[in-house]
Amino acid sequence: MIAHDLSPWRSGGDRPSPTRSGVTVEVVSRDLGDLIEAERSPLAYLEYDPKDDEFAVGLGGPSGDTVTRHAVPHPRQIMADTVQQGSVRAFDVVDAEGAQTIVTLRRPRLASRAT
Repeated sequence: MIAHDLSPWRSGGDRPSPTRSGVTVEVVSRDLGDLIEAERSPLAYLEYDPKDDEFAVGLGGPSGDTVTRHAVPHPRQIMADTVQQGSVRAFDVVDAEGAQTIVTLRRPRLASRAT
């Protein structure tokens, strides 16, 4: 079951939404336990490729290039946690063996203004 359309996250030539920053990728599996693959990394893209049946998250470097790619082949479920309509903050992707990949999106912190 693919429960969320990921096409908007791929718009603009793989550019992330400017309102998202600080992506955490966590993998939870029976074999490996709970692993943090990335913490507060810049988002390059999120996508689901129906042709290859693969969910992927790309994490970027300082220049905006994709540096790391985490893929989940043949996901049997993709769920999105929405705070409000149109605002997604987390994806929970379950693969064919039951391992979960949890992708958490955080908004950038606003710099405090000196007064």
